[in-house]
Amino acid sequence: MSGLVYALALFGCTDDGTICERLQGPATTYQSRVECMASQNDALGSHEALSSDYPSVFAQCMTRGELVAMGKGQVDLTKSPQAYASAD
Repeated sequence: MSGLVYALALFGCTDDGTICERLQGPATTYQSRVECMASQNDALGSHEALSSDYPSVFAQCMTRGELVAMGKGQVDLTKSPQAYASAD
C-alpha cells in the first residue's frame, strides 16, 4: 500500500473549468485513489455541491500534497494538479 493520502475536494467553476474556486469545507481523505474516485458521485450530490452558486461543480481526487500546493483562490482544473506544485 502506498503512503499517499488522497483528498476529494469540490470546486465551483465556470462551465469550461478554467476558473474555479474550492468550495468551503474540509476535503475528505482516502487511503487509495480508487476509494476516492468511488465517492465522487456522492460528493456531487452533497448539500455543499447542490447549493453552490457556480454554473458547474467538479469533484476531483488528488494527493493531499497536490491539494495543498493549489492553495486558496482561483485555479484552472484543465491543468494537471502537478502544475500547482511548488518548484522546490
